[in-house]
Amino acid sequence: MLERNDLFHLPFYKKEAFTGSDRGLRFWIGKVEEEDKTSLRAIVWPEPFALAHTEDEKKIRKEFPFSEEGLDLAYGWIMGEGRKSIDNRQA
Repeated sequence: MLERNDLFHLPFYKKEAFTGSDRGLRFWIGKVEEEDKTSLRAIVWPEPFALAHTEDEKKIRKEFPFSEEGLDLAYGWIMGEGRKSIDNRQA
């Protein structure tokens, strides 16, 4: 099971995105810069395919503040609401 401490600290996301999976759920967390605003974007989708090979309608996205607190919120969303949404779509 994915734990919050499995995600890297915020400086990692300044240059890279993080992808992972947990029990049928795949996710991507990365920095997004739009109009003088930097945020973290989390994307979840069902296994088995990589992000680039999954149809857009199967992906769910959410934005969070670009901060450690935002990373905490992203983790909570991925493991909570994001997982529920993916599980409900597969049911």
